[in-house]
Amino acid sequence: MEQLINTATPYYYAMLGFCIFGIAIICTSIVIFIILGMTTGKESLIMSILGVLLFIPGLHFGNIFDKYNEQMTAIVKPIISENYPDATDFYYGLDAGHFTTNDIEYKIQYKKTINNEEKLIISVKKQSNDTDGKQVTTLDIPKVKSK
Repeated sequence: MEQLINTATPYYYAMLGFCIFGIAIICTSIVIFIILGMTTGKESLIMSILGVLLFIPGLHFGNIFDKYNEQMTAIVKPIISENYPDATDFYYGLDAGHFTTNDIEYKIQYKKTINNEEKLIISVKKQSNDTDGKQVTTLDIPKVKSK
């Protein structure tokens, strides 16, 4: 699991960077086109094309990240369904996620202990009528045996 997280993280940040930068350039070209009285058509078109060209690698890195994220979800989802059989609205991405059981939202966090044990920390956010604070459960991630 840790290997998947470490492998997926650079693709996630590359996706974010390229997509945000591409969208920012596209928006800037539109704003410049509008502010300057629609006289900078050629320059705005070139900037828009540049923004699209930056956005495309962001989508590519996003697809690579999704493949790793699907593998992580395939590891986490059976653990959650075994311990919380009524879980709905499940989502897991990189090293965090959430799900709902009986209208209570649980947060999932991946942690690795000093003894190299992989754990899922399940916590409940403090409810308005709850005075105990967070309720925390720790679930073990089973070791994958290589053949």
